[in-house]
Amino acid sequence: MARTCAAASAKPSWAPTRTNSAWDKDASERPKRSRQPGECRIRRSPPSRPYSQGDSMFRNRQGHQYLMARVAAVLAFVQISLASPAFAQDQYPSKPIRLIVPFPPGGGGDKLARTIAPVLGDALHAKILIDNRGGANGNIALQAVATSPPDGYTIGLTLTDHIALSQAMHPNLSYDPVKDLASLGLIVSTPYVFTVSAESSIDSIAGLLARARKEPGAASIGHPTVTPLLAAHLLQKSADVKFNFIPYRGIAQGMPDLLGGRLDVWIGTSVTMRSFVDGGKVRAIGVTSAQRNPALPKVPTIAESGVPGFELVTWYGLVAPAHTPAAIVERLNAALGAALRDPGVGEKLDADGAVILGGPPVNMARALRADMERLGRLIKEVGIKPE
Repeated sequence: MARTCAAASAKPSWAPTRTNSAWDKDASERPKRSRQPGECRIRRSPPSRPYSQGDSMFRNRQGHQYLMARVAAVLAFVQISLASPAFAQDQYPSKPIRLIVPFPPGGGGDKLARTIAPVLGDALHAKILIDNRGGANGNIALQAVATSPPDGYTIGLTLTDHIALSQAMHPNLSYDPVKDLASLGLIVSTPYVFTVSAESSIDSIAGLLARARKEPGAASIGHPTVTPLLAAHLLQKSADVKFNFIPYRGIAQGMPDLLGGRLDVWIGTSVTMRSFVDGGKVRAIGVTSAQRNPALPKVPTIAESGVPGFELVTWYGLVAPAHTPAAIVERLNAALGAALRDPGVGEKLDADGAVILGGPPVNMARALRADMERLGRLIKEVGIKPE
């Protein structure tokens, strides 16, 4: 009810005092009276009437539409929340994680990956799927990692050869190992081992050098990656001899030639070669570390064998695509640390002569930059040409 002036606040003399029954009558039966001079008109709203069935159905439809609109809004909010990076990181991992290995099955890198993968998966509460992609000095595998979505569901195993030497050896790479990959953490370091067939007449580094001096270029050395090639070049330069270098995709291709007498020397990591040495198929004649390797205590260092100061080791680590969220990188690094602290994993790595490293991702990033500079310089000094 609305009033047209302040005077209307007083109750009219004719208004019903107890009920509004007068207003319930038909308009023709309502009491008539004329308005007195100066009296204000009172506007009254008609009395409300009970809802009809039609009114109820209309209001029910309105209520249903309102409820459905609210439900749709809530569902949209939930969907957006589930798709948000923050929610995805909180729920990570929610599916299996692919670990790309830059070696064919059976090599040292593949062995290392399969040693840590189950425990890494346990720490993450997710299954780790091994994806072997050997060849091209690891570039096939690393490119696959670099171009994958940065969501933590694709990671890669790498080592010094592949990540620190890739730009020096392959100037036209389609990816940048620093800008396109994120370091997750170091795993182990390991020396390289010079090995010969158990039937070979070469029984030491000194014997290898004597053969190279007698027949320059006759002694053949097989290698699966760049760092063992660099080790052979360093030995060649230090001793002023000439070797014949033969590249292989991996040990699965090189070992038959070594055992068959078609290859004189094979250079592989201690992780790769320890089982072959223990099995009696090959004989280790020198390690590239500064000290003897605990897994091969009877094998002298190359420095002990007449090349003072000789040292060259490699490290393995895990990488992910660049721009992987920091929370996921931290989660993967923590899981890697847990795997390396596992007694079973530690026992296997110790047996293979690997030195466990671990540590935060920044340690791997620093090692990468340092080795890119140091090994890149050595490659130029010994004259290894980019491919």
